[in-house]
Amino acid sequence: MLADRVGILAAGCLLSGDSGRGCPAAAVKRCNELVGLLADFVERHLPPEVHTRLERHLAACPRCVTQLKTYQSTVSLLRTIRDDDLPAELRCTLKAFVDRNCGN
Repeated sequence: MLADRVGILAAGCLLSGDSGRGCPAAAVKRCNELVGLLADFVERHLPPEVHTRLERHLAACPRCVTQLKTYQSTVSLLRTIRDDDLPAELRCTLKAFVDRNCGN
């Protein structure tokens, strides 16, 4: 759930303006947790304060910028795929997965 991920990150040093410099062990953990917010960050679905804090973190964290760019490239590539490009069996499998996991 988005609220859970935002809460976890908001409590951590990376989103408190520290950018991980004061707590390197926690920084790696928080960076790993950041991955769970990338979709909401890119789509601008995060609360404004959290979005701003993540922008600040990204300005100071090359590791997370790499993750973000990889995510953005993946999304961009996936948006170019048409339904007809996928085999029927894969389309059915993907639809079942989305229906099961996204509440559709």
